[in-house]
Amino acid sequence: MSLFISRFSNLSARRLASARFFSSSPCCFLSDKILGESSDGGKIVNYRVFDPSTEQVVTSCKKKFPKKLLGQTCVGASQGWVASMEFKDLPVNLTDVYKPCVSSPRVIPLPSLVFTIEMGSTPFCYSINPSPSKLDFTRTHVFSPVAKQFYLDLSSFSGKSGGGLSGFRSRKTLVGVKAATALVEKEEKREAVTEKKKKSRVLVAGGGIGGLVFALAAKKKGFDVLVFEKDLSAIRGEGQYRGPIQIQSNALAALEAIDTDVAEQVMEAGCITGDRINGLVDGVSGNWYVKFDTFTPAASRGLPVTRVISRMTLQQILARAVGEDVIRNESNVVDFEDSGDKVTVVLENGQRYEGDLLVGADGIWSKVRNNLFGRSEPTYSGYTCYTGIADFVPADIESVGYRVFLGHKQYFVSSDVGGGKMQWYAFHEEPAGGVDAPNGMKKRLFEIFDGWCDNVLDLLHATEEAAILRRDIYDRTPGFTWGRGRVTLLGDSIHAMQPNMGQGGCMAIEDSYQLAMELDEAWKQSVETSTPVDVVSSLKRYEGSRRLRVAIIHGMARMAAIMASTYKAYLGVGLGPLSFLTKFRVPHPGRVGGRFFVDIGMPLMLDWVLGGNSEKLEGRSPSCRLTDKADDRLREWFEDDDALERTIKGEWYLIPHGEDCCVSETLCLTKDEDQPCIVGSEPDQDFPGMRIVIPSSQVSKMHARVIYKDGAFFLMDLRSEHGTYVTDNEGRRYRATPNFPARFRSSDIIEFGSDKKAAFRVKVIRKTPKSTRKNESNDKLLQTA
Repeated sequence: MSLFISRFSNLSARRLASARFFSSSPCCFLSDKILGESSDGGKIVNYRVFDPSTEQVVTSCKKKFPKKLLGQTCVGASQGWVASMEFKDLPVNLTDVYKPCVSSPRVIPLPSLVFTIEMGSTPFCYSINPSPSKLDFTRTHVFSPVAKQFYLDLSSFSGKSGGGLSGFRSRKTLVGVKAATALVEKEEKREAVTEKKKKSRVLVAGGGIGGLVFALAAKKKGFDVLVFEKDLSAIRGEGQYRGPIQIQSNALAALEAIDTDVAEQVMEAGCITGDRINGLVDGVSGNWYVKFDTFTPAASRGLPVTRVISRMTLQQILARAVGEDVIRNESNVVDFEDSGDKVTVVLENGQRYEGDLLVGADGIWSKVRNNLFGRSEPTYSGYTCYTGIADFVPADIESVGYRVFLGHKQYFVSSDVGGGKMQWYAFHEEPAGGVDAPNGMKKRLFEIFDGWCDNVLDLLHATEEAAILRRDIYDRTPGFTWGRGRVTLLGDSIHAMQPNMGQGGCMAIEDSYQLAMELDEAWKQSVETSTPVDVVSSLKRYEGSRRLRVAIIHGMARMAAIMASTYKAYLGVGLGPLSFLTKFRVPHPGRVGGRFFVDIGMPLMLDWVLGGNSEKLEGRSPSCRLTDKADDRLREWFEDDDALERTIKGEWYLIPHGEDCCVSETLCLTKDEDQPCIVGSEPDQDFPGMRIVIPSSQVSKMHARVIYKDGAFFLMDLRSEHGTYVTDNEGRRYRATPNFPARFRSSDIIEFGSDKKAAFRVKVIRKTPKSTRKNESNDKLLQTA
C-alpha cells in the first residue's frame, strides 16, 4: 500500500487492445478508466486480470462497487490498490476493490496532498491501444507515503466535469505526507479492532463435514463459533469402514474460497480420480456403457480436480483448523429456544448455551430439524447398501478412477481411494431393516452378484468380512422452508441425498460457504448503518440462494439410482418366463435410447454440477494445480476402448476354468513380441519361444500360438483337429479361424479342444495369483472365475 506505480510495457500493449490500468505485480488489472463505468446494479461485471507470464485473462466474479467511487478517474494502480480522483478539489481515494481476494472493498480517502502539476507532459495513466510507439515503457509515477514528502505528477488529466486541467495554471504546492500516513494507519487499526470484536455468536449443532466446514468459514469471517458434536470420533456412527468420501471440483473450489491452507491440506491428502476415466459399465460383461469426463469441466473453469479422501482424515484436518476451543465433543443438542433476539441450545446433559443464531448440521436424523418442523421420517430409497474397502489394486488403476456397474435391481460402484486400496458399494433392492446372518454378508454378496464381471468379484474376494458394512439408503426431499427465525439447517439435515452423484458432502460445503458469506454481509451492513445485525434476513437470503441448485442435484441423485438399477442389457432381462429371450442377445431398447440421451446430457450436467457455483465464490482466483494435470492420452481413452485397454499395466494369466479342467497350474503369458507362446500336447525343443504343454486328448501337438503385439494379446489356431474356442465377456462363444490371429481380452474364456477339459479364464492382475486351493475365499483373491 506504500507504493503506487503506473507503468505500461510494450508486451502488454502488443497483447491487449484496451488495457486501462495496471499493477506493478506480475498481474495486470483490466477495467475502465472511469471507475464503475461498466458496473451493473452496483456491481463490477467486466473486471478481468491478465497475467503476461501465462498470457491468460481471467474474469472476476461480480462484486459490489463502492458508490462514492462511481465516476472517479483512475490515476494509478499497484498490487490491486487503485488511486482515483474527482476533478473537483482533486481529492485522492485509495481502494482495493480490484483485488481478486477482496469481497468487501475498502475506500481510504487521503487528506490534502502536495501535487506537482506540469501541463502538457506525459499523462499519468494511459489507455493503451495498438500503436507504432517504440517506447519500452512510459513515465513512472510514484506515490510513497513512507517518504517525508512526495510529489504526484499529473498531466493532461481530464475529469468527469470536462475541460481537464487546461483552466488551471501550473503550480506547485508542498505538504508533508504524515497526515496521509496517519490516516491510513488509523483506518487499518479501526478495521483490526472491528474484526477483533466481531461479531455475532454462532452455534452449530453437529460436527460432521458440513458443521465443521461452516464453523471454519464463519470463524474465518470473524464470528464467535461454538460446535456441539455428540461423538467426533465416530463420524455419525458409521465407523472407520465408512472411510473415503468424494470431494468434487465444486466443493474443493468452495473450500479454497473459505480457507486456502485447509483446501491445500485436503487436496494433498486426497487421491485424484478426476484426471482419469470414470463412468458406467455393464455389470455382467464389464464393457463400457458411458464414460464421464470430470476433468475438462474443472480445468476449463480453473477448478481443482475431483479427489477422494478418508472421512477420518478430512474430519481431522477440519477439526484442527477450527480449533479445539471451538468444538464441544460429547455434546448432543436435543432442543433449542428462540426468544427472537437470541437462541439457546439445550444439550442432552442439561447444559445450555446462548448465541445469536443456530445452524442445524446434525445429519439426516437431525434433532434441530425435528424441533423446527416436527418429527418426519426420511424417504427410503428401496435399496440397502453394502460397502467395504479392499486391499486391492486393479490392473487399470492408472487410467480408470471409478466405475458404476449397472444391473437390474442392483448395481455396484468401485473407486480408487489411494494407498493401494479400493472402496466399493453394492446396492440391492429389498425392504428396509434387513439383517444378515453372522459373518454372512460376504456370502450373500456373492449370491447377489453371481455371474457378474471379474472387476466386481475380485473386489469382493479381496475384502475381509469384518470390513463390510451394511446400511439402508435414505434421503430427504429438500423443502421450500429451511429454517425459522434465528435457526436454519445445512447439509444432510435439510437435503440428505443418495450417494449416487457423490454430491451429498459437496452440497454441505457449498451451503457452508454461502451461509458464512451471507452472515458476513449482514454484519458489514450493520456496521455501515449502525443498526443491529439482521440475522433473520441473512438466513433467508442463504436459503433462497441455495434452494434451487440443491433441489436439482438432489433430483439428479435419485434419477441416477433409478438408471443404475433399471438397466437391462438385453431383451428378456427381468421378464421371468420370458428370460429365455436373453440368449438371442437383442439389445434392450432402453439401453440404446438411454445411451443416446446420456451421451448428450452428461457433459452439460457435469459442467453445471462441477462449475455452476464457481461464479459465487468471492476471493478465489480461477486456477488449476500442475499436479492435477491429466494424462495426455485422456481424450484418446474417451474415444477408443482399445486404446484404454492397451494402457493396462499388469501380468496376463491363463487360470484353469471349470471343474473338468485337466490343468491345475496358473499359466503366465509373456509380453515379449519376439518370443511367441506355443500351446500343444507335447514339448518341442526345436521351437523358439515359450512352450505350454497341456496333456489332453483334444489338444494337438502344435495346437495354437499366443502372440503379443502393441499392448494386446492375440490367439492363432494352428489348424488343430478339435479347434480352439473363445467365449467373450458377453457370453458369445466362437471358434477361432485357423491361421488367423484373433484378439482376446481379460475375462475371456479360451478352450483348447471342444471337451472343455483344457479351458482357461484370462486374467490381468498386478501381482502373481496365489495357487493354493486350501482356502479359496482368502487365498484365491485374484482368481475369481
